Amino acid sequence: MIGMHSQDNAIAPLGTYVSPAWAIVGGYALAMVIFAIWARRDLGRGDESYYLAERSLTGPILLVTMAATNFSAFTVYGSSGASYRIGLSFLPIMAFGTGFMAVSMYILGRKIRSRSVQHGAMTAPEMVMGQTGSRSAQLTMASVLVLATIPYLALQPRAAGIVFSALFGGPDWIGAVLVTLLVVAYTLTGGLKAVVRTDAVQGAIALGLLWLGLALIVNDAGGISAAMDAISSSENTVGLLGREGNYTLLIWLSTMLLWLFADPMFPQLYQRLCAAESDAAIGKMATLYPAVAWLAFLPPILIGTIGHLSYPDLDRSGSDNILPTMIMEIGGEWLGGLVLVAGLAALMSTMDSQLLATGSLVTRDLLNRESPKGWSRESVIISLSLLGLSLSLWSDLSILDLGLLAFSMYAVMFPSVLASAHFDDIDGRAVVASILAGEAVVILAVFSPESFNGWWIEPVRGAVPTAVIPSMFAAILGLVVTQHYFKMREGFSWRFEINNSEIAPLTGLLAVFVMAQDFWWWGETGSWALGLPKWIWWSAALSIAQTVIMARWIWKDSPR
Repeated sequence: MIGMHSQDNAIAPLGTYVSPAWAIVGGYALAMVIFAIWARRDLGRGDESYYLAERSLTGPILLVTMAATNFSAFTVYGSSGASYRIGLSFLPIMAFGTGFMAVSMYILGRKIRSRSVQHGAMTAPEMVMGQTGSRSAQLTMASVLVLATIPYLALQPRAAGIVFSALFGGPDWIGAVLVTLLVVAYTLTGGLKAVVRTDAVQGAIALGLLWLGLALIVNDAGGISAAMDAISSSENTVGLLGREGNYTLLIWLSTMLLWLFADPMFPQLYQRLCAAESDAAIGKMATLYPAVAWLAFLPPILIGTIGHLSYPDLDRSGSDNILPTMIMEIGGEWLGGLVLVAGLAALMSTMDSQLLATGSLVTRDLLNRESPKGWSRESVIISLSLLGLSLSLWSDLSILDLGLLAFSMYAVMFPSVLASAHFDDIDGRAVVASILAGEAVVILAVFSPESFNGWWIEPVRGAVPTAVIPSMFAAILGLVVTQHYFKMREGFSWRFEINNSEIAPLTGLLAVFVMAQDFWWWGETGSWALGLPKWIWWSAALSIAQTVIMARWIWKDSPR
């Protein structure tokens, strides 16, 4: 029976596993260094080679590096911690929601790649500068993107500290420092080519070992059905199988919208869209992305939910430790330590990309890259890593809190980037107004959430994503009003051109998204197949429908 191996609610010290853990983690770190040295073998000297791998990413490698980059410490530790607190309701939010984000990746990505080639741009602010001719717009967007990425960057050393503490029983800061040093070392030497190649290896390791960890825990529980039955049979845990009390329909919708608008604005994901070999490569990535999202999020979320039975009284910060704690306790010295490498692989494959992409924002957008006295690429990356490390050590925000703050800031960029990519005569002042208006709402939500009382849900804790709707409204309003004011005499039109062949897939995808807001099953907590609620299977079915629609769309768009 679940929980029999733990007689109290405190997490036991794990320092007894020092020798095997050191061997496993040390071996993994050494292997990554050796692999990174090999991976940089054909690195060019220019920025296009260093930051964009000479725009050569094909569909399969684009999918792998996108997934490995996007599925980070937030995926492994933030998701397992959140599911420990609220249960399975976090699965559709992350698996379906993140998978549906691929739609905006495809719609926006084709224009991004084209404009990137046209202007020789490697970042979103560079593309905006090329389209608007506004240095102010470029500086404003780059500044906000860098500020938003620092807290998200801090997730990775924070999670490394969690792994280190679980493996060795020592203080978190040692693991955070060691992993930061390792990631900086191979990122500096190899640029995007080395990062993409290490992403492929680390992504495969993370995914395989996470599923191994899930198998260990499910086997210990007597099967997935037995685990879900144990949860549903107790008044203290039955809420883990429902959404009421964890989400409202507005928070559910807002969170999915947050992923849809924020993820394409991640500097490291935007960078990969610029590095794609062709539109077809972006299309293949977008089609298969939902399947990878489910494969990535299912293990940590199930582990976090099941872990609530063994450790029912963890606080918010302590719940981020549930995955390493469960795996080390059930898997034993060697196997448990091996599975925990999945967390290291996931966070390292994101941290290296964040450093590289944010470094390009600083060197190419904020600094004068033509100046011989300017900062080098290497010194910028080192400085950013130190900022992220410092925030991870001295902030008391949880992994989920840090991630949501960054996502909200990213989402505000979407209207400006979309408009700049599609129109040739967007005014730079409209971009600046859009960003400032949207970020003002985000800042208000962070520092004065009570201001939203009476007309909106107060954006705190799980309701933080609700800030995306008023902030996006402010960003769009600022963009449209300012653009109209400065271009009203020129007959500017906001009409987006949509081909007839795109109407059917866009309508189908909109229907899929609407059906994901399944209010008709909102209060459902009963178990169904494998003990999981119906609405979990419904979300999975919608992701399959999305994949079919995208596949047909891409096939029709592909040259033959």
